[in-house]
Amino acid sequence: MHIELRKLQLVASLSHETACYSAEIWIDGNKAFLASNRGSGGADDFHPTGTVTEDAVNAWLAANRPASRLGDSVLPHCLEFEVAALITRATETKRLRAQCRTKLVTIEDGKVFTYALKGRALDDVRARVLAARPTSRIVNGDETALAAAIDTLIAVDDRDSA
Repeated sequence: MHIELRKLQLVASLSHETACYSAEIWIDGNKAFLASNRGSGGADDFHPTGTVTEDAVNAWLAANRPASRLGDSVLPHCLEFEVAALITRATETKRLRAQCRTKLVTIEDGKVFTYALKGRALDDVRARVLAARPTSRIVNGDETALAAAIDTLIAVDDRDSA
């Protein structure tokens, strides 16, 4: 089951206890739900637009995604957790793409680093970084490296919140 968010709109000014958002949830290429949260701490709202049910999606996710831990509790993966993960990925992708416009972004020893350009050409900063750290993976302009950097950032976030 391939689950993706489309038309994601986040409203930071209304995001108090949870993310205030609205989005379409597409499953296997078909619009399945309209999703939203008002940002005041309540659960996400899912309104079906197709034939897939929330219960069916939750059952598939519980069987095919790792359970989430919250303190001593183990919670089966569900659509609400999946949407939260997709929102996190979309937010990190947007943030990292913005950083790539003004900084050199690298992956070094399993961590993501940024180097300010400070008026210098990207190629000059890249050459200096690679001369000092030849194993650095450059993220700028490389979609595969961008995905790896996002995975790294999200994994660090997950470890920090555990």
